[in-house]
Amino acid sequence: MDALIDKATVEVWPIGRLRPYERNSRRHSPQQIEQIAASIRQWGWTMPILAADDGMVLAGHGRLAAGKLLAIAEVPVIVARGWSDQQKRAYVIADNRLTDASDWDDEMLRLELADLVEGGFEIALTGITEDELSRLSVGVGELEQMPELPDGDRSPFRDMTFILYGEQFGIVERAVAKATKPREASNPNRSPQGNALAAICAEYLERVS
Repeated sequence: MDALIDKATVEVWPIGRLRPYERNSRRHSPQQIEQIAASIRQWGWTMPILAADDGMVLAGHGRLAAGKLLAIAEVPVIVARGWSDQQKRAYVIADNRLTDASDWDDEMLRLELADLVEGGFEIALTGITEDELSRLSVGVGELEQMPELPDGDRSPFRDMTFILYGEQFGIVERAVAKATKPREASNPNRSPQGNALAAICAEYLERVS
């Protein structure tokens, strides 16, 4: 296998020359494809697609779909020249399975995400969901910075709980992710999710009024 690695060079191919492996057992939802596309918009194309000589994709099916969604004409490709049919088919599984076997350092992840939230970065671009942010308690510390109020005064901040059923959660999650913008220093609400939901509701009210 070392000899195969030594031959690896990055080439630029027309995206139409690539085709998904028809027996790929890993599936990408439309939401995932949109997330990958958003990542490409933010950082560019950072990882080549691995493909066989005939254009069959071995690794990078999600990036290929996102590239087509963005109407990208050419993409970087590493060609698996000299690989046997069994090596190609096994790598499709290994590329997906080996990454699943890794673990997260939750404390380090929490620190990194908290710094990004504090800096106003659009966390949705990382693929981290709202549920994961809540589990890691990211953003909870911001509540300590709310202004103190005289006795009897009502806080301008509100906690609201919604019960979502079935596909409703995915719909709300995608809408909030798309509406989330970098936080402005002048905005007293430090929650990007709260600001996103308020923006969605404001636009809805304008349309139905």
